[in-house]
Amino acid sequence: MSTTTVARPAPPPRDLGPHWRRSFDMTMGMCLYVAKWFLLIMLVLGVGASLVYLYYATPEVSIVQFGRQAGLWFAFSLMIMCGVMSPTIIMNGITRVGVAVGSLLTALGLAALFSAGLVGLLLLERPLFEALGWRAGLADGGSVLATTQWPEQLLGLFLLYCAGNVSGLLVHTAYYRLGGLGGTVALPLSLAPVLLVAVLGTRPDAVWGSGQDALPGDLSLDLGAWHPVLAVAVIAAAALAYLRLTRTLTLAPKES
Repeated sequence: MSTTTVARPAPPPRDLGPHWRRSFDMTMGMCLYVAKWFLLIMLVLGVGASLVYLYYATPEVSIVQFGRQAGLWFAFSLMIMCGVMSPTIIMNGITRVGVAVGSLLTALGLAALFSAGLVGLLLLERPLFEALGWRAGLADGGSVLATTQWPEQLLGLFLLYCAGNVSGLLVHTAYYRLGGLGGTVALPLSLAPVLLVAVLGTRPDAVWGSGQDALPGDLSLDLGAWHPVLAVAVIAAAALAYLRLTRTLTLAPKES
């Protein structure tokens, strides 16, 4: 008695979506997973710092405002981790252009998340402080509230965080392509976006929240609306440089 084998039809091909979206899903997913712990730590430290401050004196300055530097450099480190993931993502079938575009979109998304989160916490902190009879002033000017002109603060933080995130991608790319010594020598170039936006991205007399007091350096000339334009131009140039460097990226032999 003979048996007949019937071949099953091949399953239809799965549409995994464009490469940039798959890269974005992986990198942004990693960043969001870590960022939630960062938010929790920030909240715990904020409450703890307020209690310590209250023990010695009545709070006169905002506690949340001191998280701006932490947000900038923590997001910067997350983007370096996104760069570390790039060779693995490429080996899983994602094109180099897809990896670069996905990472840049993650940089923008993370900048929006961190800047909106910090300003949102400031806006929540102010009524809480007022209900307790405290004042959420600026660290360098207690008579001015930390939420003064918050839309301008939000824009300044977003531009600064964008520049910091793109700098994080460039720092990893420089070390990956040039090695330890070459990457260190190239740090002035790979860190140039965040340094330039800190100097050029806001008016010299702007209220806290933009880049002028986040890093050393200050532009003495007030260019008005040209400050954010210059910041966007610097970020765009850095993003194009990262895209070009990633398109020609050669994987290390141990990873290829």
